[in-house]
Amino acid sequence: MGNAWSAPERTKLRKKMAEQLMDKGNPSLPWELIVEILSWLPVKSLGRFRCVSKPWNALIADPNFIKMHFDKTSENDDVFYQRRRLIFNEPGCCSLYSVNLDQLILNQNNDHGADDLIAPEAQLVCGDLPSYRVVDLFYCDGLLLCKLAEMPMTIYLVNPTTGESEELPEAPDNIQHLGFGFDHSTDDYKVVSAVFYDMLVFCVYSLKTGSWEELECSLPYSGAYTFHAVLLNGTLHWIMETPDQTSMIVAFLLEEEQAGEIPLPVEYSSDAGDCVLGVFRDCLCLTHCSDERTYNQFWVMNEYGEEQSWTKIKISIPYSELSLSGFWKENHDLLVFQKQLVMYNFKEQSFCNLSIPGFPHVDCI
Repeated sequence: MGNAWSAPERTKLRKKMAEQLMDKGNPSLPWELIVEILSWLPVKSLGRFRCVSKPWNALIADPNFIKMHFDKTSENDDVFYQRRRLIFNEPGCCSLYSVNLDQLILNQNNDHGADDLIAPEAQLVCGDLPSYRVVDLFYCDGLLLCKLAEMPMTIYLVNPTTGESEELPEAPDNIQHLGFGFDHSTDDYKVVSAVFYDMLVFCVYSLKTGSWEELECSLPYSGAYTFHAVLLNGTLHWIMETPDQTSMIVAFLLEEEQAGEIPLPVEYSSDAGDCVLGVFRDCLCLTHCSDERTYNQFWVMNEYGEEQSWTKIKISIPYSELSLSGFWKENHDLLVFQKQLVMYNFKEQSFCNLSIPGFPHVDCI
């Protein structure tokens, strides 16, 4: 049947099948089939079907199902479809929102970059976090991690499908440099905090066990330039500094729970104070954030872990703050310039602005 139906027809069929499951005349479908059908549905439909029954509600909120649903979405051949929703918060606020970019993706005018774009109306993902401000936001395989502006620092897991949130137990040490990822070897979400005392210590929270564990690290680091760890290849990355002021990327492997080192471009090995790590088309990248100057390039590590593969990429818009959203299609990438969204064409060095009604500035993932 795979080639006989178009993508919209398959989506329509899956919705119809799921709605038929709600009919009391179909009580005998195997649970495995129900799970399979639900795992293909859009997020909005899943949210609606939570009220069908307690088992369905529990399933849709289950971390294993969340991961399964994310994997199904990622199976689409079009890379841009792998993350259909942009999740963001307004700077200085605590509510989380999402916007569906499918309409923009399907609009052929996007490929020309001629006109500014207006996103569909944003939808509230979670509005009841007990804080006045989200200071950091992470996304991994269907779950959100929010660091709140509370003392002591508190962190919440948020299911964007259901809008439900859960506070994590207090960490054994102060939460400082945070990261969030998924360990495929154990099918477990992990939260990692890097803490500096006489030595570098990693505090690791397992969603499966619901507890924290402290891991000492023999690497000689005394501080970090980046508070937000970047996830790539099952590894969390920070820019850290040794006592002799040498800068290096420290990589924490979630599967092995061990740390290693990745070199920065030579010109930043002794001063990475304004550098920001990110991911550009599945590669580590290095941008800048400065109140004093602007930049017209950023760096990309084309071969993971290989120092000689750092490559400088020119950009036609001078910036003082730049981050990568993770959305891209062919020559277009969705970038965040000074907390404003821009669709950038690297081939033609052209761009168009993307605005979200009601949100002039955003922090997004």
